[in-house]
Amino acid sequence: MRRSRYFTTAELISVNKAHVLGLVSELVEPKELQAHVANIVTNLLRNGPNAIAEAKRLVLDIAGREIDAAMIADTSERIAQTRGSDEGREGLSAVLEKRKPNCIQ
Repeated sequence: MRRSRYFTTAELISVNKAHVLGLVSELVEPKELQAHVANIVTNLLRNGPNAIAEAKRLVLDIAGREIDAAMIADTSERIAQTRGSDEGREGLSAVLEKRKPNCIQ
């Protein structure tokens, strides 16, 4: 069954069905939800905002494409550019110096 069907039919589906279809990444008990979300947010905030944006862009750009030499070269170049950015260099320096990066609030 295709996920796209539910975007057009607006059918109500169970959380378990949404999970099986990949529309929901995790299932959490209601009493654990707030702590679980807080943990995810904490982990997200440990990363540079530009790095997150570039990673999301990269995933969207390569999704469903065949892995070939051109994709590998493009991906390598984009990752190198992100790591070589001011934010990337600051992040690496912070890791090596065992401190919080300046780009992280």
